[in-house]
Amino acid sequence: MKFVLGIWSKLEEFILVILFAFMAVMNFINVVFRYCFSQSFSFTEEITITAFVWVSMIGIAAAYKRLAHMGMSFFVDNMPKKIQPFMTLLSMLCSVVLMVLLMKYGADMVSNQIRLNSRTAALNMPMWVQGLSIPIGSFFCVIRSIEAGIGEFKRLNKEAKGVGAA
Repeated sequence: MKFVLGIWSKLEEFILVILFAFMAVMNFINVVFRYCFSQSFSFTEEITITAFVWVSMIGIAAAYKRLAHMGMSFFVDNMPKKIQPFMTLLSMLCSVVLMVLLMKYGADMVSNQIRLNSRTAALNMPMWVQGLSIPIGSFFCVIRSIEAGIGEFKRLNKEAKGVGAA
């Protein structure tokens, strides 16, 4: 169980490292071929864009995990200590609602891409491969936002109780 939890805690970073490495290798190969052999691979741009879309969505989830996207920190930090935990919950709730909406509309988009059989120009790859990053990334964001929000609520609540007792 500890192993599974360890993998879960580093899942986004693992995916990001693989995708960034893949993007770097693809771009490096393309640059080498362009300057050394006067040839360019048109598919590398397309596949790199697909990887970048995935990196963007998974990166948002990784940021939520580190509290980098627990937005409204300016408002939370400037509130009285006793109110801060509840403002954190409000921020988490707003993030979750936004990500659930993004997940729903992203799933609708993917459904339409599948139904219309949309494909990319160079590789003729199904567009839903890119589009799927939105509902999957949003799902990760919901989970990480809840984890981070509850953890931050507990921390701030503990601080607030400590301030009131002193």
